[in-house]
Amino acid sequence: MKPTRVAGTAGNGKNLPLRLDLEDLPEEGGGLTAVLIGSKSMRDAHHLASQVASSDAPVLIQGESGTGKELFARLIHVMSNRKEKAFIPVNCGVLKGELFADKFFGHESGAFTGAARTQKGSFELAGEGTLFLDEVGEIPPNNQVDFLRVLEQRTFRRLGGEKDLPFGARIVAATNRNLLDMVRRGDFRADLFYRLNVVPVYLPPLRLRREDVAPLAAHFLDHFGHRYHKEGPRLAASTLKALTAYAWPGNVRELKNLIERLVLVHAGGEIKTEDLPLEMQFGAACAVDDSPTDCLTLDAAVRQAEIKAILRAFKQAGGVKGDTAELLGISPRTLRYKVQELGLTLKM
Repeated sequence: MKPTRVAGTAGNGKNLPLRLDLEDLPEEGGGLTAVLIGSKSMRDAHHLASQVASSDAPVLIQGESGTGKELFARLIHVMSNRKEKAFIPVNCGVLKGELFADKFFGHESGAFTGAARTQKGSFELAGEGTLFLDEVGEIPPNNQVDFLRVLEQRTFRRLGGEKDLPFGARIVAATNRNLLDMVRRGDFRADLFYRLNVVPVYLPPLRLRREDVAPLAAHFLDHFGHRYHKEGPRLAASTLKALTAYAWPGNVRELKNLIERLVLVHAGGEIKTEDLPLEMQFGAACAVDDSPTDCLTLDAAVRQAEIKAILRAFKQAGGVKGDTAELLGISPRTLRYKVQELGLTLKM
């Protein structure tokens, strides 16, 4: 495994992005060759992860979908003493009942109909490496009992087996749900929660760390520019402001997908605001100012509302401007005036 290269230092007292090149991460980690950590909240998360990476303590990564929880789990694995061992990711959200048991415990030949040969489960495949439990909050209550027993006894048995096997992997779990609330409602076992939540790591959504948008966008432009042999795609200043103002409900994953699409369809040169999806052009109303908080003024709020209404009507009208005006209850002439006044480009 190639060593992790670090440029910049999280604790150097300077407000510099921390770039961690992980060239040997496979595509399952999101297809990225780097983690870019610029904001203080992400640097704090990385610092905590680096402190506990060499231990055997379970880590629970919490954050919204698209914040990079699996990539962060892989980063912990690479920084740990287990980095030469296996990293086994399991999506708990698609496993229930016997399917869950078979996925984790494996089975012996003849254990059930269709079990023609012995198959190892994730507990066994992980060995002395890292077992990553994605969407851990989705584990059904009945299976939570089985999982807790393995964590407590550090042994398991294949379905249909007669011999206990050792479980030696380190657990890193991730969830976009509030597990503590689930515990209070009785949807998640308290004892399992406290087993997993030894080291909690929170990855904030991209809208709460807008300073990361620019370096992430630059990284994705470089990444996909090389992948698709496009020379020097770049964002216009107004485009970058619009992206910074946007709320990013899909977080880093949404930004990654957007930049990939822009690199693919853009002819070259600067990527302008009108090249963005309509909902992001709406965000450009805030981006004309230096800070998204400037949109809190009454005039800006009215401007936002008008832009949102026009863009929504234009989309609903299938890009037909006459129908857009009709939906808005205004004349085509008034629509043209408003579009010009607001600096919009109506483009599907």
